[in-house]
Amino acid sequence: MESMAAERSGINLYSEYSLHAQLKRHLAVPGDRLEAFVEGRVIDLVRAEGELVEVQTSHLGQIVPKVLALAGAGHRVRVVHPVAAEREIRRLDPKTQELVSVRKSPKRGDLYSLFDELVKATLLIASRNVTVEVLLVRTAEVKTRDGSGSWRKRGDRTVDRELIEVLSSRSLRTRGQWLALIPKGLPSPWTSAALGEALGISTDRARKILYCLARAGLLVEAAKDGRRKSYVASR
Repeated sequence: MESMAAERSGINLYSEYSLHAQLKRHLAVPGDRLEAFVEGRVIDLVRAEGELVEVQTSHLGQIVPKVLALAGAGHRVRVVHPVAAEREIRRLDPKTQELVSVRKSPKRGDLYSLFDELVKATLLIASRNVTVEVLLVRTAEVKTRDGSGSWRKRGDRTVDRELIEVLSSRSLRTRGQWLALIPKGLPSPWTSAALGEALGISTDRARKILYCLARAGLLVEAAKDGRRKSYVASR
């Protein structure tokens, strides 16, 4: 990987957890360029065949203007978002920084966790020249209880987030690929309750899926029973 150019040119790149850099290295192949300039912007990874790859570990909404500007200029852009399907918590001694414990977190993400982020980034959905790739990963969160974290976290501070393993990936680009997230056998109009039951997820997350697809113009509201909305595919 030494042949890859890191086009930093003295620019102070923003601070990021290890996970971001590790994913870029995981995705890169010989001939790709890391931290390269395109249209006056620094791109995480530029493929030899021209695709631009941006790794966004959180806050997808923040990357929307950059992605749409590049896509509008005719570039193919891939937004890669990792979701922790498995997570371990590594705790450091706040004084010595030695590892004192490792445990598995009960929290598990899946493909549909993407929509927790997409509610503020719906313009990425089925947008021209834009692919969203979800990576299901195993990660390690390195924490220390040094009192600098919030009171909600009892003073815990996350020191780093690290990649252990990439488990799988799924790319979403076309209207059909996005709508395929709704099970074929589920009759429309679709409600959040019915979709949640069909996918084995919470009604709240199912509601986010329907909201995001509707905001992207892939669904339209069909009926409203009190406060409960239902949707069908748009034409």
